[in-house]
Amino acid sequence: MATTTKPFDNYTVQIRGGTEGRIALLLCYQGASYVGRIAFYEDGTELVPDYLFHPGTQEEVRIIMPMKRFGAVMSIVRNEKPLALYIDVDRGPGAATIGHGHLITSEREPVGEEEGTP
Repeated sequence: MATTTKPFDNYTVQIRGGTEGRIALLLCYQGASYVGRIAFYEDGTELVPDYLFHPGTQEEVRIIMPMKRFGAVMSIVRNEKPLALYIDVDRGPGAATIGHGHLITSEREPVGEEEGTP
């Protein structure tokens, strides 16, 4: 299975009113280049699989999550770096390929870094 990793260093957030469909969207950028997104849907909604969107030469990671994960994702985005969107896929000939997406820290973190030094 092939993998695609898209580092990002800035983001925007959109939160939609109402209770149907996508409720929030985290758009991820590396510099000025859009690299992917995490879409959040109402808890209990049947979610579509994550996928790599690749029309032409462009590639973007699209991750789908329930709204209950929004707080955890935003905490990671606000407090950790470097970050990346990661997906494992078997890339097909169409414009999108289903896979398993992840929001990842792209370097190892020291244990207890927030605890200070002894």
